[in-house]
Amino acid sequence: MIMEYILRTWKDSDVQSLATHLNNKKIWDNCRDGLPFPYTEKDAIKFITYATKQPTQNEFCIEINNEAVGNIGFLRGTDVEKFNSEVGYWLSENYWNKGIMSITLKDAIRRYFQQTDIIRLYASVYEFNTASMRVLEKVGFKKTGIHHKACFKNEHFIDAHYYELLKQNFVLGDWIDIK
Repeated sequence: MIMEYILRTWKDSDVQSLATHLNNKKIWDNCRDGLPFPYTEKDAIKFITYATKQPTQNEFCIEINNEAVGNIGFLRGTDVEKFNSEVGYWLSENYWNKGIMSITLKDAIRRYFQQTDIIRLYASVYEFNTASMRVLEKVGFKKTGIHHKACFKNEHFIDAHYYELLKQNFVLGDWIDIK
């Protein structure tokens, strides 16, 4: 059974929920070190301010049970890579392994492709994050390679698995868009 969700813009009223759900070492272990940990309400205010000031929506709040519990973000490239965006996402540990991220990611990608001229998305995943690799593959991303010892996280060098999705290959397929 698919859990009901809303994919929406961030609101000032999401500060406490964002700080609560993102202040999780297990989530931080799978993100870049630029994400603060511990994650505080001050960090949440800074992020929400950034997200709501973007000219094109590139940060999508995942709401479940009237709570902001995750994010899907797109970071557009510059210069010769201006038609590419890196995608990143996180979801509250309370909702892991329920199929939520695959369906919300597909929805966010559909919306992002519709509102931008981006033709290619890419993502990098740490070697130990097999759940995230499965999410990307379910949505249609293809693995393009492994960069060995590409990242230094938690005092260890780790491999990064790289994925891409071309707009021309994005297929909506059989999924349910629940609002």
